Amino acid sequence: MDQDKVEYILGKLLPNILPDPVKDVAFDVRHSAPNEFTLHAVFYVPDKWWTSMDDINRAAFSHQVKMKLRSKIKDYTGINVVFDKTNTRVLGDSNWNN
Repeated sequence: MDQDKVEYILGKLLPNILPDPVKDVAFDVRHSAPNEFTLHAVFYVPDKWWTSMDDINRAAFSHQVKMKLRSKIKDYTGINVVFDKTNTRVLGDSNWNN
């Protein structure tokens, strides 16, 4: 499958499978291996909720979101994705347009 097709499929799928309390996602797809795509993603959550957590809980939530999405993407589409460690993060929604 080519990168453009994967980007189109994920653009349709991701808004429908985002776990609570993720409100939105911005992402970019890179073809990283023959049967694998790397996602650079930014997940947006409510500011008040995000700032109420400590660093350990933020890291755990970020990991949980990536693992759930990776599993759902694989189950629904058969596409194997990994999330780029450096370029994937969770931000409060006040940073959406910044």
